[in-house]
Amino acid sequence: MGMNSLSDKPRQTWRKRWDFILSSAGVCIGLGNIWRFPYLCFKYGGGAFLLPYWLSVIVLAIPLLILDISLGQSIQKGVIASWSTVPIFKGIAFACATMIFHSNLSYPIILVWVSKYLVSSFNSRLPWATCDNEWNRDGCVGIDIVTGVSNTSAFNTTSAISILTNVTNQTQTMSSAEQFWNYEVLEISSGLEELGSLRLDLVLYLGLIWILGYLAIFKGIKWSAKVVYFTATVPIVLILVVVVRGATLEGASLGIYHYLTPNVTLLKDTEVWVGAATQVLYSFCVATGSLTTLGSYNKYNQNFLKDILMIVLSNCLASFLCGFAVFSTLGSMAHAQNQTMDEVAQSGPGLIFIVYPQALTFLPLPQFWNAIFFLTIFLMGFDSQLIYVEAFCALFLDYFRPLRTFHKYSRPIFLAFGCLGFYLSGLIFVTKGGVYVFEIFNTYGMAGWSLFFIAACECIAIGWVYGAHRHWDEINRMIGPSKIRPVIIFIWKYVGPILCVLVSIYYVAVHSRMTYGNYIYPPWAQVLCHFVSASSALWIPLYAVYITIVSGKSWRELRRQENSKKPMIGEEMPGKCFDNDEEVEML
Repeated sequence: MGMNSLSDKPRQTWRKRWDFILSSAGVCIGLGNIWRFPYLCFKYGGGAFLLPYWLSVIVLAIPLLILDISLGQSIQKGVIASWSTVPIFKGIAFACATMIFHSNLSYPIILVWVSKYLVSSFNSRLPWATCDNEWNRDGCVGIDIVTGVSNTSAFNTTSAISILTNVTNQTQTMSSAEQFWNYEVLEISSGLEELGSLRLDLVLYLGLIWILGYLAIFKGIKWSAKVVYFTATVPIVLILVVVVRGATLEGASLGIYHYLTPNVTLLKDTEVWVGAATQVLYSFCVATGSLTTLGSYNKYNQNFLKDILMIVLSNCLASFLCGFAVFSTLGSMAHAQNQTMDEVAQSGPGLIFIVYPQALTFLPLPQFWNAIFFLTIFLMGFDSQLIYVEAFCALFLDYFRPLRTFHKYSRPIFLAFGCLGFYLSGLIFVTKGGVYVFEIFNTYGMAGWSLFFIAACECIAIGWVYGAHRHWDEINRMIGPSKIRPVIIFIWKYVGPILCVLVSIYYVAVHSRMTYGNYIYPPWAQVLCHFVSASSALWIPLYAVYITIVSGKSWRELRRQENSKKPMIGEEMPGKCFDNDEEVEML
């Protein structure tokens, strides 16, 4: 096969409309729905939190979804090629690529931890429920110790509190679930200064996850779409099972009451609105390039507005159901232990790996319910990871022609080296101090001010530099006229940029020192945190300066020349992408 035939090979597209919908829903419905949204809803006013949440969905998520998906669908190429249509802001593509890179480093680590819990769920005695394991230390309080009975027996509240009180009076205590997480799963070190050795079992899990990921996508989107049909639908069914079971538990109403009861006084707090906006942008994966990549596989005339409506509704419904599943079970646990919801509710890894497994241990057949829970978490995270890898692969293969033409199996070969590189780079996360590194990437690499900065630049690039009306004319060419045009254009030009910039400023202004539990990150690590955030956002101004120097024109001249000479996106042949030299010649 010659070079020309290789380069002219048609780009894959989705076979069915549902391939795109389920893939997009799969990347959006992830761990943020179950370990972040329920806790935020509980912390920031219960049912009252739904007001800033839905406003953020309408004002930020939907317009940015339309922008990302329409851009990819019109160009029919990945992120770098798509943003080449606005050369001054082409740095957005590299910023998105960096965000995807951060995700591909840190996201699989969560799946590693989940895999260990999933395998451990099949033990005859759940290891996080007992204190007679080799990793347990003094002060351990296990379910067997607290109840005085076996895990599958009825819970005796009075005796439990009496025993727990006696233990607490004698020594500083830690639950068996927390000791399992700290000393068996993580074998946690004293801090970031002491990374320690690799955890061999976690190294093995990480390798298996990357092998499974490679096998799921190496043939292309038509093969990976079949995988997503399973990974995107089964978790919803399993969540419904957990919701039904949780609703029948004694004390479940306590958790649901605290989850949904409105506290409108909290809406005065700026942090509530910022939390809602952050959850929405993080959950819908906008401004990361992943949805632009998925949209690029659509047929040119596919009505993506209807698809976006289904994606939004499915994501919001999944978040709401996850809240019911989590807080009905936690309410039962609080009732059994005579604790308040404030004492048992947590967010992030603490919810998934400590509190919730401990709560499920109180149920009959705890092995079954823990296995169901961790299988759900694994599938929700796995399909998100598939899309992140696909997006990273596509942005290079679409833009750098030699990568896709040097061999007829160039995609599987490139993908294999990419997965291997991510696996080797991710080994730092499975050291004894790896959780400290993970928290940096989870907090600063995948969210925070940089995500809002990129979103603001996207709105400015399309709304002002390229032209919101010109881009919507292209949308009309693809799917026909729409009544929401003036509203979305107004948000692209004014509301979106202003809100995203204000949230970015808020994050910088209220920044506090990074901590994990009682550990305070040292000053050099704080600098590293800011570097991780800046590593994506700085691409945008730096590339703008670069293209200005290369072209020898000011930004105003570049914009004027771009608007006068450059055709609308739709006037280019669908599927065209710009090479590096073509882009400079255009200017």
